[in-house]
Amino acid sequence: MIKLMSCMILGSLFALAQAGCSGGHDHDHSHAGPHKHEPPHGGAGVTLGDEEAHIEFLVDAEAGTVTAWFFTPHMERYLRIKAESFEVLAKRTNGEAKLTFTGVANAGTGETVGDTSQFVARADWLVGVEAFDAVLPEVSIHGTVYRSVAFNYPKGN
Repeated sequence: MIKLMSCMILGSLFALAQAGCSGGHDHDHSHAGPHKHEPPHGGAGVTLGDEEAHIEFLVDAEAGTVTAWFFTPHMERYLRIKAESFEVLAKRTNGEAKLTFTGVANAGTGETVGDTSQFVARADWLVGVEAFDAVLPEVSIHGTVYRSVAFNYPKGN
């Protein structure tokens, strides 16, 4: 009986260890090959580093705005960052245009400017725009700095 109980306990521990090794993510792919996570708002998904974080960009062509949301790996949860703003350089036919994204506070989630996952930029040239190439010169997320991240709107990177 003691032997049976020991085997059951070891079996349970083994099963729990295997579940823990998956990192809590229920997916069937490796990070070694290319794959894509669907942005929750239907925008352009931008991967930072080796999937350490993601940004989704979504243009509102009527309002002339673009919203950016930061996400954890696999775009599972919003990711607050310690920044009041960040910049993106958009490539246009007549040169580069700087988009300055400012933090958005959200009383419902407790997010504040300087500790938020959502940012918005406004520019007249965004009215009616459907696509553009851009570069995120630099953003710092939890001590890791990502530089020169190129992407296309609406394709992502």
